Amino acid sequence: MNLLILSGTPKKDGLCHSLAAAAYEAAGVAGAEVEIVRFSNISACRMCGDGWGDCSKIHRCKFGETDDFNTLHEKLKWADGFVLITPVYWGEMSEGMKSFFDRMRRCEATKQWDQSEPDLSFFSGKSSILVASAGGGGGGITTAFAQMERAISHMGGTSYPYDVYGFFDYIAVNRWNSEYKREALKCAVSALVKKVKSQ
Repeated sequence: MNLLILSGTPKKDGLCHSLAAAAYEAAGVAGAEVEIVRFSNISACRMCGDGWGDCSKIHRCKFGETDDFNTLHEKLKWADGFVLITPVYWGEMSEGMKSFFDRMRRCEATKQWDQSEPDLSFFSGKSSILVASAGGGGGGITTAFAQMERAISHMGGTSYPYDVYGFFDYIAVNRWNSEYKREALKCAVSALVKKVKSQ
């Protein structure tokens, strides 16, 4: 089982970094092949071609070789499941993660419209754990989750039956619950790996 951890934090340490490390450790112990991806070199969508661009037809970003986008895009195909971890800024996922998913939707969600496209979205039929970490008073987590949900749903990440695919768990983290939520994340990752390996 291949698990991809998508980390939206630009930091090399801190709370989100520790959550990604905990998920990585738990996946390895559970017997998964695991990799962490960070969005340090992802630019915003250029909205080429009058807004939709080549991505809606060829399902790849025309400018994806100028940064890390196409490389990271291909990694999604490798994965059997995902853990998305983001700090919460302004009630949303981080700008790096948002830029990635804005471009990814144009490549992956449009596959369902393309009758000549034999492949399903790289999110279709796969489960995701969503993790949002808010500083301050811990607000904005629910709206960040809604944004993450919407992006993955557009790309077929809520396939039926829901007890097999879709959103496996939601882990809401703030400064005062981080210790036990880190342990909860480890348990969720272990359970996800076990579920996917048993299918």
